[in-house]
Amino acid sequence: MLRRLTGTSSRASLRAAVLLGVCLAAAPVRAATVELFAPRPFGYFLGDLITLEAVVTLDPGFRLEPGSLPRPRPVTYWLDLRRAELADLPQVNGARRYRLTLTYQTFYAPLETRGLDIPSVALTARDGDHVLNLTVPAWSFASSPLRSLIAGGAANPMALQPDIVPLPHPLRADLRRAGGVAALALACVLGLAVLRGWGPFGRRRPPFSAAARDMRRMLAAPPAAEAYSKALLRLHRAFDAAAGRRLLADDVPDFLAGAPHLAAEAQGIAHFFHASRVAFFGQGPGPAMGEMAPEALLSLARRLAVAERKGAVRPAASSAPREATA
Repeated sequence: MLRRLTGTSSRASLRAAVLLGVCLAAAPVRAATVELFAPRPFGYFLGDLITLEAVVTLDPGFRLEPGSLPRPRPVTYWLDLRRAELADLPQVNGARRYRLTLTYQTFYAPLETRGLDIPSVALTARDGDHVLNLTVPAWSFASSPLRSLIAGGAANPMALQPDIVPLPHPLRADLRRAGGVAALALACVLGLAVLRGWGPFGRRRPPFSAAARDMRRMLAAPPAAEAYSKALLRLHRAFDAAAGRRLLADDVPDFLAGAPHLAAEAQGIAHFFHASRVAFFGQGPGPAMGEMAPEALLSLARRLAVAERKGAVRPAASSAPREATA
């Protein structure tokens, strides 16, 4: 009886062991992967920055322990960890992914090209009571000297050389060109000043050009009737200055005969004298503006100014001034 019970207990233990093995085989394996992405492994000098990137993939449920992340610090006497940044990446099939960026600075000054190692970094991931120990692998690179070791002497190509003396640049031709351009610009400005009557040349401003400038200001001021009358008188004074005497409507043909450059505006001049007669000897400024609008009056003055600039105005022979004034 005892032997039979013992056999039964052994078979039960065997079944339990088999079931436990099957359960363990069916349970998922908790794991993590670390992929290191590094720059070129050569061409680094004293003071250079080196950036390594590690992509950490964890099974669902696991998270990196913040306390296991490296802190900026001196790693060795020649290597500093300047910055450590952790960023989340999109999950893949529920697996949590991180990007760990490590920026190092090397202070090693080799006398010749030498291989150096950045040590590995240990990380910890946790899912409740389950703990995974991860490692960012070490990475090797070649550090180069700033200058090669070459025997001293006058023939040393790496020895410090005196500064290169700058070659003199001949400036005579440039100065001549600059002077010519400045003289041309000054002549243009003086010509424009004479033409427009700027500054000391204001007294010599041609009469119609001066009248056009003054009339534009007069016509912009209210009231309109008074401004129109002032503009008419101002253009009369311009005709008087151009003719050298008081010019009436009956004198216009003789005046245009002596100023052929203004002959093209004969119709507009006759229209002006008619409007002036209506304004000062007729119904007044209001009806005169109906005969010749202020815009047309200012346009005539501007056209006379343009014609005046195209040809010199030669005053007609003086004659006894008439008593009547428009």
